[in-house]
Amino acid sequence: MGSGIEVPCGENEFSSEDDSIYFDAASDLALDSEVERIVDLTGDTSNICDEPSVDLLSEESSPALLRPRAYQLEMLDEGLQRNIIIAMDTGSGKTLIAILRIAAELERCPAEQLIWFSCPTVALCEQQFAVISSQLPAFQCRILKGSDNVEHWSDQRLWDAILKNVRVVVSTPKILLDALTHGFVRLNSIALLVFDEAHNCTKGNAANMVMQDFYYRSLQGDSTDSIPHILGLTASPVLNARAGGLDIIERNLNAISKTPRTNRQEMMEFVHPPVFKTLLYQSPSIDGMARNAIRTLGSLTKAYQEMDIAQDPYVLNLASSTNPNDQRKLRKALLGRRTYCQDQMKRFWSQSHTILDQLGAFGCNYYICTCIKQFLKTEDPNLSGWIQLANDEKKYLTRVLQQVEIDELSLEFSVCGPLLSAKTELLIDLLVDESIPNFAGLVFVEQRATVAVLSYIISVHPRTRHLLECGTFVGTSMHVKRSASSIGDLLEPRHQRETLNDLRGGRKNLILTTNVLEEGIDVSACHIVISFDKPTNLKSFIQRRGRARKQHSKFVLMLPQHDVSTSIEEWSELEAEMIRTYQDDMRKVEAMQQREALSEDAARSFFVESTGALLTMENVVAHLYHFCATLPASPYVDLRPEFIFEEDSVNELISAHVILPISVDVAVREAAGLSWWLTERNAKKDAAFQAYMALYQAGLINDHLLPLLRYGEDEQEAIAAVEQRPALMDVVEQWSPWARVAQKWQSSAELFTTAIALKTEDDVPFQMLLLLPCRPPRLAEITLHWNQDLCYKAAADSPTKVSVENISTSLVAESTYMLLSSVFRSRMKDGHHDFAALFTASIESRALERWQASMDGTRPAVDLSSAITGFSEVGLIRDQTRNGVAHILRGVTTTKPNDFHSFSNAQEAEKPGELYLEVVRLPKRADFLHPIPKDERCQPSHSSTVVLNASTCEVDNLPMAFARFALFIPSIMHRYETIMVAEELSRSILEPVNFQDLNLVLTAITASSAREGTNYERLELLGDCILKLCTSVQLVAEYPNWHEGYLSAKKDHTVANSRLARAALETGLGRYILTKPFTGQKWRPLYNSDLLEPKPEGTRQISSKTLADVVEALIGAAFIDGGVSKALTCLAIFVPEISWQPLEIRLTSLYQTISLSIPIPPRLVGLETLIGYHFTKSILLIEAMTHPSFTGGTLSVSSSYQRLEFLGDAILDNLVVSAVFSQAKREYSHVEMYWLRAALVNAEFLAFLAMEWGIEEERGDVIEDSEQKGSFKEIMGTVKVPFWSFMRHSSQTIAKKQKECLERYNVVGSEIKEELFKGGKYPWAKLARLQADKFFSDIVESLLGAVYLDSKGDDKATEDVAERIGILPYLRRILEEGVELVHPKGILGQMVGNQKLEYVLGVEWKGEEDGGKEGEKWYTCAVKVGGREVVRVGEGMNKEEVKTRAAESAIEVLNAEKAVVGDMGMEI
Repeated sequence: MGSGIEVPCGENEFSSEDDSIYFDAASDLALDSEVERIVDLTGDTSNICDEPSVDLLSEESSPALLRPRAYQLEMLDEGLQRNIIIAMDTGSGKTLIAILRIAAELERCPAEQLIWFSCPTVALCEQQFAVISSQLPAFQCRILKGSDNVEHWSDQRLWDAILKNVRVVVSTPKILLDALTHGFVRLNSIALLVFDEAHNCTKGNAANMVMQDFYYRSLQGDSTDSIPHILGLTASPVLNARAGGLDIIERNLNAISKTPRTNRQEMMEFVHPPVFKTLLYQSPSIDGMARNAIRTLGSLTKAYQEMDIAQDPYVLNLASSTNPNDQRKLRKALLGRRTYCQDQMKRFWSQSHTILDQLGAFGCNYYICTCIKQFLKTEDPNLSGWIQLANDEKKYLTRVLQQVEIDELSLEFSVCGPLLSAKTELLIDLLVDESIPNFAGLVFVEQRATVAVLSYIISVHPRTRHLLECGTFVGTSMHVKRSASSIGDLLEPRHQRETLNDLRGGRKNLILTTNVLEEGIDVSACHIVISFDKPTNLKSFIQRRGRARKQHSKFVLMLPQHDVSTSIEEWSELEAEMIRTYQDDMRKVEAMQQREALSEDAARSFFVESTGALLTMENVVAHLYHFCATLPASPYVDLRPEFIFEEDSVNELISAHVILPISVDVAVREAAGLSWWLTERNAKKDAAFQAYMALYQAGLINDHLLPLLRYGEDEQEAIAAVEQRPALMDVVEQWSPWARVAQKWQSSAELFTTAIALKTEDDVPFQMLLLLPCRPPRLAEITLHWNQDLCYKAAADSPTKVSVENISTSLVAESTYMLLSSVFRSRMKDGHHDFAALFTASIESRALERWQASMDGTRPAVDLSSAITGFSEVGLIRDQTRNGVAHILRGVTTTKPNDFHSFSNAQEAEKPGELYLEVVRLPKRADFLHPIPKDERCQPSHSSTVVLNASTCEVDNLPMAFARFALFIPSIMHRYETIMVAEELSRSILEPVNFQDLNLVLTAITASSAREGTNYERLELLGDCILKLCTSVQLVAEYPNWHEGYLSAKKDHTVANSRLARAALETGLGRYILTKPFTGQKWRPLYNSDLLEPKPEGTRQISSKTLADVVEALIGAAFIDGGVSKALTCLAIFVPEISWQPLEIRLTSLYQTISLSIPIPPRLVGLETLIGYHFTKSILLIEAMTHPSFTGGTLSVSSSYQRLEFLGDAILDNLVVSAVFSQAKREYSHVEMYWLRAALVNAEFLAFLAMEWGIEEERGDVIEDSEQKGSFKEIMGTVKVPFWSFMRHSSQTIAKKQKECLERYNVVGSEIKEELFKGGKYPWAKLARLQADKFFSDIVESLLGAVYLDSKGDDKATEDVAERIGILPYLRRILEEGVELVHPKGILGQMVGNQKLEYVLGVEWKGEEDGGKEGEKWYTCAVKVGGREVVRVGEGMNKEEVKTRAAESAIEVLNAEKAVVGDMGMEI
């Protein structure tokens, strides 16, 4: 384990975009809290999609990213123009070119045509099929092999079934030839014929017969449109026509051999010719001691020579026959000694001598003994590799072989000592000398038997057994002419696929093989390749040395010093020819390097007058690399510019053109130099200069000749990498409407009365009037919490205007004073009646005078009757023994109760006839807006019923109903104050929006800290989505040539909290934000005289996040009030630097710029069916499915999906949040909405849908008819083509990642589906187990963006696609069934409170004994709470998944512990 690493907390782990705003909104459930930390002991700091780092500012190539290189693109371009044979060295990437060529052909050929990929061997077919099918997952591929019984498919319907919907077929040329010969496949159904190892297309080879008998026959017809394009792949003809027969192959394939010319120097940088050397060994010489040691061979020779042919079962059978033909066969057999048994023994004896000559006595003994032992075990039914001999022949051979004396002792290497041939000893010396760390080598041997024995020798030799891990590979041919029975066969080929995988994985470092590995099959690059036996021809020689392609590798040819069959001169000539070829290549490179050193005038420049910036030929290449480095980074994509050179061989001049990454707008993606140059260096500068000027003229480079960076024209902000924001900001004190009301009292000739009705569910409404000098806004119904059980509702009518002349404001003021003094006497100023807000029972003067006269003052409480029932008509009871403390009457009695626990005077004796009052203390609260918590304990004197002697009390003439209303006045005035603040904001800053519903504004400006009945958090969530969508649409339309990097930077700046907080300050919004809670504790009546006194404007501090949130909430409120148009108006107020136009105008203009309409590639037609939407602008669908790594096909006219994904991300957010607002049956809290949104837009969920969503295609198979032996029939089924497979890319790494993720999906996909659509909890852990790369979710979002643009913003079209994908169905299930969505880490964080929470990550390794693969890596996670380890889990596929499972387990443990503690408490 590595050392502990503390990982920074607070990362957003769920969204495919930066959604830190949502984590702020749900900060109480943030996954990594201040008391939580992650301790990573894995020593692994990589993320899911991490790629090796690449220096994008460097011109040096990096092997980490497998993008097509310039020379490969050169070959692709050639192949798209004509039939070619790509002649390139082994390891130079011919297969990648072929796949790009196939992909391009599939883009343009009709859907009914297919690609046929021909390979000379079955093993190579299997390898190429695996590569092609993984790289082109959207297309059905099929491999046809002899083992499929293809030769028995004698009915057209079988072939029609097997090729149904298949677009790529891989087979040997013989299968294709037979299919064409019998008319089951027609040549015009093939769009492209690919011949791997094209040098085999000669003479009677099946590939050549296909061309001669069918291709050229069609070529001579009237129309050549129906003949396929040809692509050949070979490494052998690279030398010259004389050596490789290149001219013959070109004629046979009707193709021109092409090897990179212009970019040959680059190819030479990646192809490393090995150092070629010969190693001479002495011819074998068997001395006397060796002869004694090989007595086993002598015994075998004797047994063979003494075989009595007359006793041979074949001869005996013929001799017993009287048939003349059998007699002729008998004479022939006796004369030639040719029977099966004789042939077997002869081959065995001959092979044994070959082993002796090649490997020495030890090898010979081992071979003979092992072969005989294996033959004598042929009764074992599981032993493969042997024929079922006739019983008589088996017995005969058994008797012969039993005569051979086996020397068991000679099989021990330590006993035999050095009895190896000089050739073998020389090989051992070479392997030991060349062995280095991470060594990998190949040894080519002619005979299969020699491979087996030599492998054994290396595995037991004391110098190599601990140094080398040796494997064998001898091919898998099952050709009927190949005898499957031979006494001398040792190797079992069934497991040789593992041999190559072991070499690639480093588990083996040396492979012994026959010529089967010479061509085609993918073998890891080796440090050394040894030809143990001489190659049979030049082709074999070239193929073998091509396997040694690591830098500084060696190719060693072992030759005898005296070989009568081959002269040293012949091999010397071949070696010299090879050296000359290498030297020719190197001379070309050296000549280019010398030319690069030439001095050549390249004085071209561009000067920007406004800034003084200067672009020259010397600095332009660095500038271009810097621009590409600022493009949006994406895994598996190399962002460096690609330079391709063209050579004028006549004038020896060079020109260049440059291709920028696909994320650059197509109009400026490619540029060509203006001139021809002597050097590549200047040609490159010329192309770079034209490209950079095009970028500048397109507005993608600023006047400083630098990329636009983050914020476009704002240079000051562009320099800053991140705009910092302070936690707290000073803003003006909250605006109060009462000062303006006070001013209106001085001048207004009009007054406004508002009837306020106070009621409970049971009572008759009690009404009072509010009098103000200005029209108050309509107040929403107020809930007033009298106590824990009883609530009143205060409802205000619309204001009525009256003339000031018709109202006695002084009488109304006196009424107000009477009301307030009944309950707030200690808070009032004596003699002051100039209240800002007046309350009265009536505004008619006479009635008011009568009311005041009847309500003023008090009377003795003894006047109360015990028969009173309507206590609301009785005023407050004032205990004169306690300075007139007010109480509320609850009952009247003439008997002193005995069951009350509290009395006004506990010692007072009961007096007959006296009146007693049951009362409760009048609440001292002035805040009735907030409920009293159920568990809050009140003082007994304030909540308990007490008994007072009526003789010591007085009762107010003002009934309790008026006193209660007076208690509610501070709360009512506060609510009027807040709605008047909202009204003022609407009339000032927000006047252009023209809000109709002030309550939306009020909600938007109310922080949760204000503890009002509502707050901005839900609206902020909606506003954030609206802001994100509108900004994305505006930017995509306004800057149609901006790449996603520019768009994201501009959007991030626009929607950043820092920018929105600054907007709040600049507009003065801060003064209208409600942050302080109303408590009523310091409430005092507002007097006009006080309000009119000038006071300095105070300040307060509000967090920048709150300021930003309020802006977003106002945007959300505007959207609800009047749709997107009002939201845009609101946006224009706070973010004026963007020209906010109606979305339909923006989308229409953008739609019109997408003028290109090209045919949808045949494969994507099926995607339109899956989507259920037909694209008018087909280029949008193509772009939506094009990964930034894609090369070829429509590359020159389309871009990658990044811009559409940028838009689709905002569309998806808005779609989900808007649906919750419109469809939810209840009001979801902002925290609930946060988790709901996180559940529906996180990358893992979208990736799962991309794997789950797909179309079914028909696929046929052929099986043998069980009822009719030897007959075959077709069976039709379907195969699922998932949505993700339609993504176009050109990365082998992506194909690998897709395959790995698909394997994980096959394991957990059904469980995820079950939990999503039937379970009660969201499957966070299982989704994390998918470990899906971001591109899976990217194409979901880019598709939504494409549909949105193509439909010009049609929400219905976008929703329909989201419905088909599965997003909206799951949203409905959440809303209807209440699925638990909170992440387990969020729940656990809440459970532990302020205790320290730690996730300690570790690694465990498993082997085969643990049920896994050897060296398999798993993650572990321990959860610690307060330093105590609560739980530990293992077998995690990735860190996030194991942390999530650990949190789930910790929750279960803590809940169980809590239950045990609870049970113990109950027992106590």
